[in-house]
Amino acid sequence: MSLLLERLRQPLAIPKSPPALVREYSEARGWMCLEVRYYAAKQETGFTLIPWDDYMNQVEAALTSAAEPS
Repeated sequence: MSLLLERLRQPLAIPKSPPALVREYSEARGWMCLEVRYYAAKQETGFTLIPWDDYMNQVEAALTSAAEPS
């Protein structure tokens, strides 16, 4: 009983969750070119510009085709 009471008196230690795994976009750290389009991505410290890539071209095409009236 005394062990149980002693255990209850101690503060509850909640383990910290592991840090999030975030991929660093090294292509956003390079030189900016006026011939390339960029999109803004939100970070903890603000926004960063990421070059428009093939994935974003596919997303844009899908959204454009979905918005067109049938």
